[in-house]
Amino acid sequence: MSRDRQKREARTRATRGPRKRSVRYVVLLGLFGSAFLVIGARLVWLQVVEGPAYAKMALEQRQRELDIPPERGSIYDREGQPLAVSMEARNVYAVPKSVTDPEGAALALASVLGGDKESYLAKLTKDATFVYLARKVDVTRAKALEDLGLRGIYFQEDSRRVYPSNELACQVLGFVGVDDEGLAGIEKYYDEVLGGKPGKLIAEKGPGGVPIPGGVELREDPIDGKNVVLSIDKDIQYQAQLELQTAVDKWKAKSGSVIVMDPDTGEILAMASTPVFNPNGFSSADPVSFRNRPVVDTYEPGSTVKSFTAAAVIEEGLFDPASMFRLPPTIKVGGRTIHEAHDRGTVEWSLAQIVTNSSNIGSVKLGLALGEKRLYEYFSKFGLTEKTGVDFPGEAKGWLPAPEKWSASSIGNIPFGQGISVTPLQLARGLAVIANGGNLVTPHFLHSLPDEPSQKIAWDTKNVLSAETAATMREVLAEVVTEGTGAGAKVRGYTVAGKTGTAQKARTDGVAGYAKGKYVASFSGFLPAEDPKVLIVVTIDEPKGSIYGGVVAAPTFSKIASFCMSHLQVPPSSGKLPASTDGSRTAGTAAQALQGGDD
Repeated sequence: MSRDRQKREARTRATRGPRKRSVRYVVLLGLFGSAFLVIGARLVWLQVVEGPAYAKMALEQRQRELDIPPERGSIYDREGQPLAVSMEARNVYAVPKSVTDPEGAALALASVLGGDKESYLAKLTKDATFVYLARKVDVTRAKALEDLGLRGIYFQEDSRRVYPSNELACQVLGFVGVDDEGLAGIEKYYDEVLGGKPGKLIAEKGPGGVPIPGGVELREDPIDGKNVVLSIDKDIQYQAQLELQTAVDKWKAKSGSVIVMDPDTGEILAMASTPVFNPNGFSSADPVSFRNRPVVDTYEPGSTVKSFTAAAVIEEGLFDPASMFRLPPTIKVGGRTIHEAHDRGTVEWSLAQIVTNSSNIGSVKLGLALGEKRLYEYFSKFGLTEKTGVDFPGEAKGWLPAPEKWSASSIGNIPFGQGISVTPLQLARGLAVIANGGNLVTPHFLHSLPDEPSQKIAWDTKNVLSAETAATMREVLAEVVTEGTGAGAKVRGYTVAGKTGTAQKARTDGVAGYAKGKYVASFSGFLPAEDPKVLIVVTIDEPKGSIYGGVVAAPTFSKIASFCMSHLQVPPSSGKLPASTDGSRTAGTAAQALQGGDD
């Protein structure tokens, strides 16, 4: 190789080394630059884009937010006796990571609080930072558990709902859930008043979930609920439940209900249903017992509405109590033959006697005289086509179709309460129109709001019947008790006015017609007849041994009414009986027109 070539190759090698090193430096620099760029981009993503989310996660890990439950307002009866109160309690919770002996802690929890050891163990070993072990624990048991010094087990102040009288007015009061929200009854209807507003506590916690003393804390105090005073009279309520249960047991009935109401104001003094339950342990009760039957159940009222039919014809001037009617054993309307409850021959009875003897045939004649439209209008005036407006959740309406939907035979059964349905409270409201002189009132439970004394409470009332007609009907209904089917409702020392009811129950299997052998026996009335202070409706569902309201329900009415007169210190009646309505007057022309030969 020539010397020149050697020199050139030497120069080439000399320049190639630095060039290769430069390329490596560039590549390395590019790699480092790319890495820093990726890291920088990731940092920007984490801090700018996802930063708020991670900050929130960090805050949640460091802080514990707890609701501070308010104290629920109490419920009292009209005399200030407690019906539902809130008592101090504790919630028991755990931080599973801090529990050093899950087996021992679970055993201790089961022995003090009750329940299953395995269920506690499952909670104590759960992958969570916080878990409730028990809610609403009474203070004594919580203190006994706290004294054991179990690691990882903590306590939170709370309150629990207590019903001091157990089953008393259970369906009326209802009950609350574990978070103190009203689930049924008055507790539900007035939940916004009773419930209050929860507060909030935010505090820093350590790795184990335990609040750090002196840590950052934000506290919003709760707003406690307000107290409610009901129109319920605790003593009358007790007596109503006692007598109702006695009647249901005696007649081996399916169920029953009682309403005790002030007919002038609509205040409900007592409302009872069977079967009953204990709201202190409602979770283990049969849901059927939760039904407040006078408000949520409907039935065909039967003969009890004959008083409304009679009041309508008197108000219209068609008849008076002495108007006479010829009543054959049966009557045919729209192709349907209507019978009396008991066989009889043809009779001459006054309007008063039609009501007193609870005549189906007589009531049909009164309804025919009114006609479909006017009969419907008067039943509407008595409140049978609308809800009562009672302050209670889930009220039923009943059923009374408009005249254009009536069949040809409807005018032959609706006048005596068949082919329609009402709630017992609708019936009580309608009867109150006669008792109080003609006014349709709104039944209600709320008596007052003691924490808001300036708030006015008003209930709708409207006049639907003349005072004269109402007074006349009080006399007629008084004779039902003194001379007719309601003799079992008599109360010593007081005049009683009322009406018996024996209604067939409609079939529930989808087939039209009535269930064989199934009836609702009822008595609805008020006293003293001359100046009513108390109105009572008693219904006994599917009694055995007898089906008649005068036999099954009237004696229960009598016992409850007698107690009410004594308890409320109502002076005895003057002893003067209502004016005679024995039919001594002759019937008017409208009655004569109905005494035809095709009856």
